[in-house]
Amino acid sequence: MRNHLTPGGLARLPSRARQWGTAAALAIVLPAEAGRPLSVDDAGVAEQAGGQLEAWWEGGRGTKGSAYLAPAYSPWQGVELGAVLARDFEGHATVQGLQVKWLWTASQEQGCNAASTGGLLHTRHAPGNTLALGLVGTCNTAWGALHANLGALRLPARHWIPAWGFAVERALGPITVHAEAFGQRGSAPTFQTGARWEWAPQWQIDGSLGRQQGRTLLSMGIQRGF
Repeated sequence: MRNHLTPGGLARLPSRARQWGTAAALAIVLPAEAGRPLSVDDAGVAEQAGGQLEAWWEGGRGTKGSAYLAPAYSPWQGVELGAVLARDFEGHATVQGLQVKWLWTASQEQGCNAASTGGLLHTRHAPGNTLALGLVGTCNTAWGALHANLGALRLPARHWIPAWGFAVERALGPITVHAEAFGQRGSAPTFQTGARWEWAPQWQIDGSLGRQQGRTLLSMGIQRGF
């Protein structure tokens, strides 16, 4: 997951662009199985030669917010490559990012596994890049899934910020609901809940509602798998 990165170019985006930075550090943004609208990532990737394309809007209540486009693809077993393009409708800033996620152990229907992530973010017309590194753990049970993320951001100002995230999700037929918390050093945590609905094979719509330091955060999106 992702808020209030004040140093560097990411501070220009009030919502998901700063949030995407933390998300990358936590391996939050381009998950293969947990996916939107979760901000906390899962330790899973798409099947080899598979992937998805996600598009969503996110913003604070009463704001224009930001739009996002995020493709992901798995060229090899256990490895997933992702990208993101984010546009802030208020500050008119654009953020671009690349991410790779690789599994340490294979995903399990019952049990735990782990993954690592690395990402690079750049705000157009701003100096420097943000590097993000993260560790991801997932435990699947008959009741649902638990996800834990721990990572760090290296900002253009050349200092590191630790970040964290925890999430629980449960499938209820074609609808999966979740609750999560995530944050980083120097900012208040975000608490969020959401749901996704697989309304047709390989098609998903989703939404989330969150609170961060007195602000209400909203998002809605669509995903196409392949």
